[in-house]
Amino acid sequence: MPTLLYLLCVAAFCAAIFVTGVHNASNAIAVPVRTRAMTPVAALVVSALFNGAGVILAYMLIKEYEASWLVVPGGTPTLLGIVCALTTTAAWGTITWAMRMPSSATHALIGALAGVAWYAHTDGFENYGFVHTIFTTALAPLLLLPPLTFLLSWVLVFPFYRLALRTAPHRVNSTSREVLAVSTAGISLLHGLQVGQRYLLLLLLSGVLAPFTSAVSFDKASATLMIVCAVLVAAILAAGTLTGGWRIGYTFTHRMVRLDPLRGAIAQGTTAAVLAAGQFVLQLPFSSSHLAVASALGAGVNQRHASVSARVVRQILLTWVITFPACFLLAVALMSVTGLFFE
Repeated sequence: MPTLLYLLCVAAFCAAIFVTGVHNASNAIAVPVRTRAMTPVAALVVSALFNGAGVILAYMLIKEYEASWLVVPGGTPTLLGIVCALTTTAAWGTITWAMRMPSSATHALIGALAGVAWYAHTDGFENYGFVHTIFTTALAPLLLLPPLTFLLSWVLVFPFYRLALRTAPHRVNSTSREVLAVSTAGISLLHGLQVGQRYLLLLLLSGVLAPFTSAVSFDKASATLMIVCAVLVAAILAAGTLTGGWRIGYTFTHRMVRLDPLRGAIAQGTTAAVLAAGQFVLQLPFSSSHLAVASALGAGVNQRHASVSARVVRQILLTWVITFPACFLLAVALMSVTGLFFE
């Protein structure tokens, strides 16, 4: 039975990472493809390569990463809980992808982990250490950053628009498209870095590597083993990115808001800047999906003609609101069912 649980955990990791890549593809390439800064194929390849590079960079910087919301205890309940949390994350990502709705894999994972923690506590297991800090360290930035990103993107349109008025239109468009291409690579690199740190740390803390090492930290873990894990995570994330395509991106760059190259560059640059600040300054989990949509909406709203669909905005916001409780409940349901087979 432990062997089966280990295999299920590895499969759940692969599924969650792959679906995360699928979602990120749309977040990263939607604006540059919509504004013709990059072709769809070129955008996907660049995003996949930089996502993979971000995971490798995550391995190199993992010792500097802190995530109190990922603290988990040892024992069988941990493995079972991780399987349920990751399965929930992958399932919710698949559901929202089918609905063409951008959603946060980070938000889904936190909701699932909270559900697992609640069930484990009520069932008599040791309570997970992240329960008392989950709202301050994880949910707060996820809830506060999108409005701030929206405002920042909206404000930045003013100075750059004034600057554009003094520049030839073809020059504005060509420069904006160059910024879009660079920002796409930056967003993908930062997304890969965040995903890599999260899942590599969770791999070690969950005990999935227990059959291969007795380490409880990256200082003691086998360097070769961790490099192999990093390469596998990078490959799976890149594969998911290449598979992602245009499904979700069409929602927020065609149905939600329409952007010209200048506003697209502002939106994409804002997303990259906020992701970088969150990663290297605050070290808190941010949602690239939330930030990408918020920045695109902020830049798109700031123009004279109507370019935003309020109905689609409401649909996206509703998806964001129900992500945490839906994943919480789904994880609890999975724990209650799987607990009958793994005791």
